[in-house]
Amino acid sequence: KRKANWKRKAHLEAQKALSLGKAVLSGRSSFVYPTQEEEDEE
Repeated sequence: KRKANWKRKAHLEAQKALSLGKAVLSGRSSFVYPTQEEEDEE
């Protein structure tokens, strides 16, 4: 259970980094802002 939770967290971080990188790459720097994903914790 602990490992699965860690994996999910890592996946979330990866998704965040990916969308952030995409935004930066497409030149939409104004789109970069802190996401509220953390609110979704159990």
